[in-house]
Amino acid sequence: MRSTAQRLSRHLEIVRQLARLLEPKDSDSAAKVKRRVRRYLNRLEKEAPRRGRGAPTGHFVDHVAKKAHSYWSGLFWAYDDPRIPRTTNALEGFFGTSKSAVRRTTGRMSTAGGKMESCGEALLRVRALMQAIGPTALGNELQRVTPQKYAEAKDRLRALQRPACERRSIQRDPQGHIERLLQDWLDTS
Repeated sequence: MRSTAQRLSRHLEIVRQLARLLEPKDSDSAAKVKRRVRRYLNRLEKEAPRRGRGAPTGHFVDHVAKKAHSYWSGLFWAYDDPRIPRTTNALEGFFGTSKSAVRRTTGRMSTAGGKMESCGEALLRVRALMQAIGPTALGNELQRVTPQKYAEAKDRLRALQRPACERRSIQRDPQGHIERLLQDWLDTS
């Protein structure tokens, strides 16, 4: 039991050290963080025990290196572009504030079955754009949209909303929906 606790403590320290290396310092570029993490992983792999009582730690190091390698191409973008959140916490926060804004705007207690469900992608894109360039710049950009392009965008949004509206309609009146379907089938025969 004691050896397992000690091994878990060593594994936890490896993860904590990785977290410290990934924590951005003043003006760290993606290349600099990438080099730091690569050096640490290389040293871990070189020094990891492969036999005996330390073998589980060697397996753990191999697993950590494999996971890092599988995410490597997308792991460091956030260091060069401040608009990209480094952690999923920032993304979850963005989704949470977006849902809260939709609830305030629509006056609904939930986003389920509403605009977020049927047009969530469009709403999130607009909120992200507004955060990136600001409401004034977004207003200026929207002034350049022609009435024809605006009408086309509204039609695309309506098309996105249609399935969700139909689902809600069915849920409100399932018996009426079945009767309409039956009538449509009888009319076509």
